[in-house]
Amino acid sequence: MRSERVDEMLLVRYLLGELTEEEQVRVEDRAFESRDYLGALDAAEADLIDAYVRGELTHEQRRAFEPRFLVSPQRRSKVEFAKALAQVSDEAKAAKIPAMQPRQGWSALLALFRGWSPALQFAAGMAALLCVAGGIWVMSQNAAMRAQMAAVDSQQQQLRLQIEQERKRADTLAAQIPKQQPSASPPAPSVPSVALLVLSPGLSRGDNRVERLVVSPAMQIAHIDVQLEARDYYPSFKAELRTRGGQEILTRSSLTRHRAGAAYAISLDVPATALTAGEYELALKGIAAGGPAEDIGFYYFRVQKQ
Repeated sequence: MRSERVDEMLLVRYLLGELTEEEQVRVEDRAFESRDYLGALDAAEADLIDAYVRGELTHEQRRAFEPRFLVSPQRRSKVEFAKALAQVSDEAKAAKIPAMQPRQGWSALLALFRGWSPALQFAAGMAALLCVAGGIWVMSQNAAMRAQMAAVDSQQQQLRLQIEQERKRADTLAAQIPKQQPSASPPAPSVPSVALLVLSPGLSRGDNRVERLVVSPAMQIAHIDVQLEARDYYPSFKAELRTRGGQEILTRSSLTRHRAGAAYAISLDVPATALTAGEYELALKGIAAGGPAEDIGFYYFRVQKQ
């Protein structure tokens, strides 16, 4: 709850990426289970954005804030809206208010409004309109999020059922092989050599830390896991892989998220022959139910050939 000081600080540290993997998983699981806790997380995000806009964050907090909030288009639009709202508020405070007799109710508010310049009146009216529209948008988004979470849960249940069926089928086949060929062992199946890469959220071109994918001549597939944040719950995802120069390598659609250790992630396999040495960008988009693709973030890594 927001009334607990420890929870507020924990949510801020989560938003800035300062928690351990175990603490991050606890926050995400609780946000999925509790509507009130998810609301507290949204409120903490709004407070953090407002503090950034007003220059109230420490130097270390700003360094942690900017790669996480200025890369994602959705979060960047929230920061821009907060800047515009803060500018209107500051202009209202600096405006000269004519002297007036004490009044009550709407009469005093109307006199105050008339004392502003036409430009300030227009800005205040637009701010009020945006607040009303924002409230309606938040309500619709909450309803859509609940529907998306229900769809994701259904998909996860189906996936677990399919995995269990495949496991039983594999056990059955394994039990039949010795009976069919008792005198000779079957040849070992050819297993493709795989290069593994895990990409974390919040990476940008300006980061000093760039993930590396080492590909040897024997490797046939590059398996890439892209870790997601708690609020990245979409029914499906789309990934676009391109070179640093903008050349498209491949596109994968209809990707679904899954548990990967202490976090959620989406996975895609890339033929090793499609990757040459150099830097790459992976754009991840979320596909909402019945809606267009929405940018989630961009991930950068370097391919090194052996």
